[in-house]
Amino acid sequence: MNITERNFYRLLRSGAFNTKEQIEPLSAWKWNRLYQMSVMHDVEPIIYKGIERCQDQFFLQIPAQLKEKWNKEKTADEQTSDSEDENDLLMADHLTNPVLNHTLQNILDSEDSNTETRTALLHLLGTCRFIMNAGIPVKRITELGVFLRQSSNRIDFTTLNQWIKQLRLEPMTQLAAMMLVKLMHFEPEELPFMKPVADEQMEQVIRDMLRQKNSHAEEWYFSQGKNIFVHTSNSSAMLWHVRRSAKYFRYYPAETITNFFTSFAHSLSHIEE
Repeated sequence: MNITERNFYRLLRSGAFNTKEQIEPLSAWKWNRLYQMSVMHDVEPIIYKGIERCQDQFFLQIPAQLKEKWNKEKTADEQTSDSEDENDLLMADHLTNPVLNHTLQNILDSEDSNTETRTALLHLLGTCRFIMNAGIPVKRITELGVFLRQSSNRIDFTTLNQWIKQLRLEPMTQLAAMMLVKLMHFEPEELPFMKPVADEQMEQVIRDMLRQKNSHAEEWYFSQGKNIFVHTSNSSAMLWHVRRSAKYFRYYPAETITNFFTSFAHSLSHIEE
């Protein structure tokens, strides 16, 4: 990571977990770049909270105009964040693979577990869906980490681990666990549902994610022009989805294929009649 990215994750951890981390000095241009990163990953309120936690540090010298802009973005985002977070969890309550989805619905309908354990599973599924469909899951990983820190004493990790195996989520959960260790500085002992172990290929996947600058997820839509031909809003977006599905196939093969075709079918709905 470069210095801007290091400070980004330090402020993210400070804001998410109410800690203080040592901030490195940044130029005005780099502070603006860090602000852009917070907007791109939709974590402005968390980053700004981290700034407030570390505001007594000498090197935290943000241009006043940028700080005011940041505060306005944070306030506007906070007004809609609760409903968006709830929608994210609702989107994670189903899978595109019919067999796995049937298993998931049985799990969610079961009365043999508490709310926190089911919510932990939905956070995991939401992270997996975001990785497959959109890109860098910084916000989802952060939310997962915050939930685990706040609710770990009420989560039945034995049951959660059984569900992960039933849904064939082990490799994808392992990837999420490594992100929590690498980005959120979790200790392996905090993740009893899946112990993170050294895996060079997985670490390379995480590095590739961090190098991504944006997502093509919303650009893979088909539309019909003045002629009879159907085209995408971005000519490279479909190849992006193909490559993404291939990259994560080894982590969730049963869901990756059906997810790809479901996304394809969804994109066809954008064709004008």
